[in-house]
Amino acid sequence: MSDNLYKQAPKKPSTWTALSNTTFKWLWLATLISNIGSWMHEVGAGWLMTSLTSSTVIVALLQTATSLPSFFFMLPAGALGDIFDKRDFLLFSNITMAICAASLAVLTSLDLVGPWILLTFTFLLGVGMAMNLPTWQSIVPEIVPRHDLQGAIGLNTLGQNISRAIGPLIAGLLISSLGTVAVFICNAFSFIFIIVVLVLWERQKTQHSLPPENLISAIISGFKYARYSKPLQATIIRTIGFYFFASIMWSLLPVLTRDVLNGDEHTYSWLFSSISVGAITMAFLLPRLRQFFSHDQLINLSGMVFAAAISLTALVQDVRAALVTLALCGAAWISMMTSAQMAAQTALPNWIRSRGLAVFLTCFMGALAIGPVVWGTLAEHTSIPVAFIVSSVGLFFSTLYTRRFPVSGNTALDLSPSGHWLKLEPVLNVNQGQGPVLIQVHYRVQPSSRTLFISTLIQLGQIRLRDGATSWQYFEQVMEPEYFVEVFTLPSWLDHLRQYERITKQDATIQIKIKDYLQEGTVAEVVRFIRPEI
Repeated sequence: MSDNLYKQAPKKPSTWTALSNTTFKWLWLATLISNIGSWMHEVGAGWLMTSLTSSTVIVALLQTATSLPSFFFMLPAGALGDIFDKRDFLLFSNITMAICAASLAVLTSLDLVGPWILLTFTFLLGVGMAMNLPTWQSIVPEIVPRHDLQGAIGLNTLGQNISRAIGPLIAGLLISSLGTVAVFICNAFSFIFIIVVLVLWERQKTQHSLPPENLISAIISGFKYARYSKPLQATIIRTIGFYFFASIMWSLLPVLTRDVLNGDEHTYSWLFSSISVGAITMAFLLPRLRQFFSHDQLINLSGMVFAAAISLTALVQDVRAALVTLALCGAAWISMMTSAQMAAQTALPNWIRSRGLAVFLTCFMGALAIGPVVWGTLAEHTSIPVAFIVSSVGLFFSTLYTRRFPVSGNTALDLSPSGHWLKLEPVLNVNQGQGPVLIQVHYRVQPSSRTLFISTLIQLGQIRLRDGATSWQYFEQVMEPEYFVEVFTLPSWLDHLRQYERITKQDATIQIKIKDYLQEGTVAEVVRFIRPEI
């Protein structure tokens, strides 16, 4: 398969442009088929659980079993995706999920599945998804050019919702005619196509001048980047603020269908599919809407529409009305998801992309894991309509609060490597693993620029910590005002060399500002110290 990229950007935004890229097209189709199988499992497992137990908490725990593995495995998976070849890692995770799905099908056919066995296998499939998702999302920017990235992300979410529309319909037909076991068998077979496509993908491996980080170091780097990257933090806050409350839709939809709308498995599959119909419709409208609305405005609108529609679903208690309101929920869901994923992708440089997305997805899936427990417990102690209304009110106020964390500016960030630091040639014979390393940077600042210099230097300190520094401080000379020294430490010389690869063009603008605040005829003087080996 070819990895050729476009040379010219399209004149008008289009959902389908990225499919002209051969590699992306086949991976997208393969993922679509796999997702159809996954949504078939979601419906089959949800309906099977309602026949195995009457507890709304245990039914809601199915969503938790799908999402909870992200807490434990998403970030290590993202680190492994940055360390090892991404294609090989995706192969491993998809083969693992295929084995789990086939095992569940066999146990179900033998009548050996109870509530806890079903939860266990759903949890194992959730582990596979947690291993797969960060790496899959991180390869999209390397396959398609930046001007097609938003369309590619839109296509991925569109594919998820096409599969969400098709999968439940197929699952409903299979459950009514052949039973749940047929659904689980189809899910197992759905992994075959993506495995074949990954085997045939001739991915060009990225060459690095420095050795890769070990797993623990890579995980710590992922946490540090998320801790000190304000664009990524804002994206995570907005995502949690929406999906914690919106998670009630998927987690309590089976019992809403059974107990409030008095429906059967066919009603459930139609309601499930109506969500996806709304999402698919919105996916086609989003490119045009983005010409008039920013990501933040779309996120605000999505929150308000979802809050209104989900409350109406519980209050009206009519199947036909629910088909309309849940379609609106689906439209709001994909609008929010596409905006959040675009904000997360554009907040991350290539070197940390899998890990950064893993942190973002961990928080996203965490909201989907914790939310269902809250809403299931609330529904059991009050009623299903009360739980829906409480989540709606919560989402309304959460949307108002999280507006103070804008993400629209992420797309303007240039996070490509700047390469503006001069190559370092130490006089000492320094080993890469030697350390710790102490860096001092001395500045003589114009008196009129002192305040601006300090605020900009603090921004630079966040960059130092984000890219590997273990501590950072700055001081002013008490006998010579406007003479500052910046001090930071790193674990080893290798970590200092990695800073040279990680500094971006966006970071370079901060250093240019600092240079403008210095006294005429002076430059920043850098002094490096390292603990000597005895």
